[in-house]
Amino acid sequence: MQKLFGLAAAAALALLAHGASAEEASGAISDIDLTANTFVVDGKTFAASPENTVGTKLGDLQEGDQVRVEFSEQDASSGKSPINAMVLEKE
Repeated sequence: MQKLFGLAAAAALALLAHGASAEEASGAISDIDLTANTFVVDGKTFAASPENTVGTKLGDLQEGDQVRVEFSEQDASSGKSPINAMVLEKE
């Protein structure tokens, strides 16, 4: 039950952020760090958290996999690295 609530909350947050000011990046993963839960696509470093990233789990991906990442425009423009990935989908 708690896991289901967490997934529902993550999906709701992703939808809210998507409607507000979402950006998208697509491309091949050039680096993955499963210890830090980060990955690089199109020269940008993203963080994929099991608690707030919807879609494909980072552990199920490999370098070279083609993915689509949705993230907040605000996160990207703040200069913070890594950028929080709200949605991560394998293409």
